[in-house]
Amino acid sequence: MERPHKKIRADLMPKDLCPAMVLKHLLTHGLDEEVFGDRRFPGDGYYWCARTCTCVGPDDEVVHPSTCLPGRSCHDGPQA
Repeated sequence: MERPHKKIRADLMPKDLCPAMVLKHLLTHGLDEEVFGDRRFPGDGYYWCARTCTCVGPDDEVVHPSTCLPGRSCHDGPQA
């Protein structure tokens, strides 16, 4: 009998996330931990930009996995 796939934090990472976005969970635990509940984003909510070293990006907008995607003016990767 095959066991169902357990959702891990890596499964919650957006595909085209800006590589400058950092999350506390990467530094403290990693993304291979199992996710419980109905979480939609990885980590524990502490996000910051490696370019500004704050929770606000170079475009003066808040850093979050739902916003640090292609199309954002400061996205540090391939643009859509």
